[in-house]
Amino acid sequence: MKNLIVIFTLLTSILISGQDSLSLSNAISIGLIKNYDIQLTNKNVSINKLLNNWGEAGAFPKVTLNSGQNNNSMDQINPASFFDTLNLQSNNISGNIALSWTIFNGFNVKANKLKMEQLVAQSEGSATLAVENTIHGIILSYYQVKLQIEQLTLLKNVLDLSREKYKQQLLKSDLGLGVKVELLQFENAYLTDSSNLIMQELSYKNSLRNLNLIMGEEINKNWTLSTEIKPIIKLYNFEDLKNEMISNNTNIKNQFINISLLNQDIQMAKSAFFPILNLNAGSNIEKSVLRSSLFPGVSGSGENTNYYANFTLSFKLYDGGKVRRGIKALEIQNEINDIQSSQIIAQLTQELSNTYDLYNTRLKIFEINKKAFLVAEENFNIAKMRENNGVINSFTLRDIEMSYLSAGLVLFQSSFNLLESNATLLKLTGKIIQEN
Repeated sequence: MKNLIVIFTLLTSILISGQDSLSLSNAISIGLIKNYDIQLTNKNVSINKLLNNWGEAGAFPKVTLNSGQNNNSMDQINPASFFDTLNLQSNNISGNIALSWTIFNGFNVKANKLKMEQLVAQSEGSATLAVENTIHGIILSYYQVKLQIEQLTLLKNVLDLSREKYKQQLLKSDLGLGVKVELLQFENAYLTDSSNLIMQELSYKNSLRNLNLIMGEEINKNWTLSTEIKPIIKLYNFEDLKNEMISNNTNIKNQFINISLLNQDIQMAKSAFFPILNLNAGSNIEKSVLRSSLFPGVSGSGENTNYYANFTLSFKLYDGGKVRRGIKALEIQNEINDIQSSQIIAQLTQELSNTYDLYNTRLKIFEINKKAFLVAEENFNIAKMRENNGVINSFTLRDIEMSYLSAGLVLFQSSFNLLESNATLLKLTGKIIQEN
């Protein structure tokens, strides 16, 4: 038993030592910088912004430069000739600069550029969604840690009471005034409360690790959370929430961007029905030197330069209907996206309705639990005066105090539930970033 007392003393000291203060706003600020999902989506935004230019879309010409150098040596052996052996050597240097430019390809360049802009918007939408999820997750994780701390405090007080009762019964047994069965009951209660406290310590640590993970901090870093669980009571109108959701919800916005992207794919596919005009221009330079064994020390040289500019107009007359089928498939996919948009709005409306009703229900429960806590607090204050007057003993007072602490924990839980529903409403209506 002495070892258990030492263990729980150490647990309490660990919780309050080596911890930095952390408010909810600071936790959100840290998460917006360090959260892994936010970092990843921001990198994707940077990539799409980098690729969003006219050169990537194919609006500018391509220029290439080529050069080469060739050396040849040839021996001719002919016994019937006056010169039975003849050696010929040639050296050649060539260079080429070429320009290739698609002047017109059925507005494909413009459609491609618009698609790149939509890809930037899509990646920014994903980044916004990551920010919303992070803020929502940090709020819930932060208050979950606070709730676990309150639960830990309550169980610590319960254990203190169990320990005192067990010691009192043990003293009675030593004096021959106690009953063995009662001693075993008190010991069992003490051991059960000890086990509950150990498990609650694990729950607290896990909740803190979860908060650190969402924030992008070191997993086992300890904090002293300074923001109290105090829900802000708001009365919402469902129709106002629904209109805000349809206008601001990030999932709906991202779906509309997906539809815009598909429209650009359709425009790019339709460009195949237009002619393609290409320009190829450039210059070739070639210089060569020729030597022969017939005339040692004598060489001949030549240089050739030419310029060219060619236009090519091509028009696809028939491809077996491949392009038309592709466009038709994209149009059907567009219809699918429209159906999915309606589905997303319906699903989000259902979620909003459920969350709205849950918020109002939790608001009522919160008010009831707040009154119950005030009743328990008043009862505890009366019990303290009665204990001072000798009407009740200390154990009865502790039982009443436990009821008071339990009522406080229930109030904390209902406060957390109300904060959770409110945060979800803000997320669904696209206002969680502005509100935090």
